[in-house]
Amino acid sequence: MRSPALESSPAVEQLRTALRGQLITPADPEYDTVRRVFNAMIDRRPALIVRCLDTADVLAALAHARAEGLPVAVRGGGHSIAGHGTCDGGLLVDLSLMRGVYVDPARRTVRAQAGATLGDVDRESQVHGLAVPSGQVSETGIAGLTLSGGMGMLQRKYGLTCDNLLSVDMVTVSGELVTASAEQNTELFWAVRGGGGNFGIVTSFEYRAHPVGPMMLAGIVAHPVEEAPAVLEFLHDEIADTPDELSTDVVFLRVPDLEFFPSEHRGRPVVAFFLRYAGDVEEGWEVVRRFREFGEPLIDVVAPMPLVDVQSMLDPANPRDHQQYWTSEFLPEFGPDERAAVARIGADLPSPETVLQVIPFDAAPTRVPADATAFAHREESWLIHIVGQWADPADNDRCRGWVREAGARLRAFGTGAAYLNLLSEDDADMRVSAFWNDDRLRRLARVKAQYDPDNLLRFNHNIPPAPAGDER
Repeated sequence: MRSPALESSPAVEQLRTALRGQLITPADPEYDTVRRVFNAMIDRRPALIVRCLDTADVLAALAHARAEGLPVAVRGGGHSIAGHGTCDGGLLVDLSLMRGVYVDPARRTVRAQAGATLGDVDRESQVHGLAVPSGQVSETGIAGLTLSGGMGMLQRKYGLTCDNLLSVDMVTVSGELVTASAEQNTELFWAVRGGGGNFGIVTSFEYRAHPVGPMMLAGIVAHPVEEAPAVLEFLHDEIADTPDELSTDVVFLRVPDLEFFPSEHRGRPVVAFFLRYAGDVEEGWEVVRRFREFGEPLIDVVAPMPLVDVQSMLDPANPRDHQQYWTSEFLPEFGPDERAAVARIGADLPSPETVLQVIPFDAAPTRVPADATAFAHREESWLIHIVGQWADPADNDRCRGWVREAGARLRAFGTGAAYLNLLSEDDADMRVSAFWNDDRLRRLARVKAQYDPDNLLRFNHNIPPAPAGDER
């Protein structure tokens, strides 16, 4: 960690003067608040935090880091479960105040600054009846989501978030301003669509938007957790015959204490269909009917609702200031053995807040050519996502051990490939190489060497730069 003397050095004061945003050091009263991230298990202390208001602030922060030899972490929404949006003893480029969202309804495009959340993007785009495919929790930052792929509510119909990316504006570690798109810096544009924050600091994203909303048919149909084998079998058998407009996950959770859930079932362990229909609401009723009529559900809260509310439906299941330890696994098949293993795991969650999600990975994301983007996984499969979370740090060893054991049981059916946005820190590094094959990693490493040859940006799912002269 930097010494207090260096925190008030002439160079630091020069940086403070150059900024339109804020420079925060450990001596400032707001430091402990600003350095916090979503995952309460992550407790790091940057030497300096630059809260940027514009691209000029990003340039000034990077120039200071280079001059002082400081490692650099970058924060968008601060929702990285692995804690990539912070560091110990380095300079944190905090983009969370850069939350502007600008919609062009005629072109059906949306430009979002790098600190915007999914909720920010939804609210502005829905004014015009448009939506950008994004994640499932409204507080998630759009930047980290996009750069590592972006799975979410609308993916079966419209693909991943990175599949809808049209361009990025980026500040390189050397202080250059570059735009990457299908026409400019095309290799960089390939890399940022799934390669994470390895190549520079993206300050804004331009997306293709789609006419969805403002109302959607969505909701939860829940069964006793003991019915999980039958629920999972039904999902497996039915999902392929549903239209792309319908996204259906299965979620294991305890019923949240929210007013639209029957009070007698709140806190009860259930297995539930989480339904979202991105088409005409009246047509949607017929599409979701088979899921609502299956078995004898305890709860059926499917209804037309604003898209912005659909986007935040899972927010209560992802509380801030909790200990978080996650894992995920793509399963090539979801046969009887895989379903039985998932049902056993889902029936034994280690805390009231822990959630397990089964996401069919099919339709639009799998129709993108395998080499079109750096996001490497385009095969039809099943993503199993374990959201381990609990309030009391005293439960860390027990709950973290449970998640690790559950992840190991899932990997017995998988290939080691995982959605990197859903991995905790000590699980992530060894999974990076499992996600990208050798050829793709070499290609990414060459882009990394061009834009960040010294690996200054290494607080991410890191791709080391290719050695000088490596043209393989």
